[in-house]
Amino acid sequence: MEVDGVFLRYATHAQMKGPNEQRTISREDLGFYHAVIIGAIYERGNGPAIRSPQSLFGPLARCIEQHPFLGVTVGDRHTDKSFYQRVHMVDLNDHIEIKELPISTKLERWNAIEELQRSNLDRPFNHTIPPWRIIILPLSNSETFIAFAWSHMIGDGLSGISLHQSLLEAIRGSSDLASDAPSTVKPPQVALGLPFDTPHRLPISWSFLLGPLVAVFFPKFISDWLGLKAQASTLDEGTWTGSPAAFAGDKSRTKIALRVVESPLVDRALCQAKTHDAKLMGLLHQFIGRGMSKAFGEVNVTNFVSQTAINMRKSVGVPSDEMGEFVSATYLVHPKLTSAGPLSDAEWLAASSSTKSFAETAATLQDQPIGLLRYLPSVRKWLLSKLGQRRDCSHEVSNVGAFEGATRDGEKKPTITHVVFSQPGHVSSAPICFNISSVKQGPLVYTVTWPTGALGIPEAEEDAVVDTICTSIQADFEAIGLM
Repeated sequence: MEVDGVFLRYATHAQMKGPNEQRTISREDLGFYHAVIIGAIYERGNGPAIRSPQSLFGPLARCIEQHPFLGVTVGDRHTDKSFYQRVHMVDLNDHIEIKELPISTKLERWNAIEELQRSNLDRPFNHTIPPWRIIILPLSNSETFIAFAWSHMIGDGLSGISLHQSLLEAIRGSSDLASDAPSTVKPPQVALGLPFDTPHRLPISWSFLLGPLVAVFFPKFISDWLGLKAQASTLDEGTWTGSPAAFAGDKSRTKIALRVVESPLVDRALCQAKTHDAKLMGLLHQFIGRGMSKAFGEVNVTNFVSQTAINMRKSVGVPSDEMGEFVSATYLVHPKLTSAGPLSDAEWLAASSSTKSFAETAATLQDQPIGLLRYLPSVRKWLLSKLGQRRDCSHEVSNVGAFEGATRDGEKKPTITHVVFSQPGHVSSAPICFNISSVKQGPLVYTVTWPTGALGIPEAEEDAVVDTICTSIQADFEAIGLM
């Protein structure tokens, strides 16, 4: 072990056994996954203009002071005993870049934002410095798109929301984004918190553990007879899972589609969901299920299994704005749907049931699927063993929530009007991901990401098929307004 900075802690070891961090480290070191991105459109109001990388030196210095993970690198990434180390200094010149594109129409604006995601999702980080970057995309004299791209090794999706909350607050507190602010920042001399998925925080029962173990050593009928699940998700012969897990090195790339749902449609969907004892996330699962059925509902397909990311910060007593890995997942089965127009009573019931399932998972520490990772002898070998195997679900849904970036009536401080969330396509898990973000009382933006070849159809057809899903989702939002 060679430490280039100040050793902080291991990602996992015999005492802590919190290997989800190690999973994200090994996954990236293998080249399977690179940048998570959350970007936002900043409207300056009467605040200072963001005209250059130097404009953000002061605000980002305050962000680094608040979030220790922005000042760390990861050592021994090629092993199963990686560790975090604090760098002595962060040079912001290494982390901020500006992208100039001709933008004169609304369509060009969103195309430019989509292209920014596309060009950064599979872009490797320089691991001699903390693995994150800021990309500035000027949109107009009053608006700037600021993207935060970071390695999953230092934080989950909500970590990006935390960064933008801190950045917006720092920009609002700056009367002038002076270009003479220092470009180097000394990270805070504080320890990192413990991994989220330790045995103390996420206990695993014997019955939950035995399912995967029995699946390795005995035929499937024995685990069925014992009532044990071989995996966290529930797949059967009729579950669509795309192509088997695969990785072709430099030939593998992430594809992306970005869509915007305007605030009037979002507001109506929220109101209708509330009257049916559901939340927007539960409703979105029905919309996505319909779209997936239209796109991949071949005769032999009977259902889809969603993997939904669940924020566990509250359940383990961690502040909502703390950066780090605090996500688990839950799996739901969705029957193939051929319906269109307003949701049926059965679909609303499913939306309500899904909502309750997400809340229950977020409040439950016992038998979380992520806790099973600690029983793997090697996370890295486990990731490699998944290549060529059937994927464990049909699609992933990740929602980073509604950003509260508004100002009080009459105020003209800088604000955030749109948030965009994207992540790389998965090599071995979900073949397609729906990444959702919104602004409170504002629009919802989602991206669909997938790796080439994962959908089980010719690559030339992938964009059109994904567009079918997005068109279906838009139609369902519009149909809500007709109820």
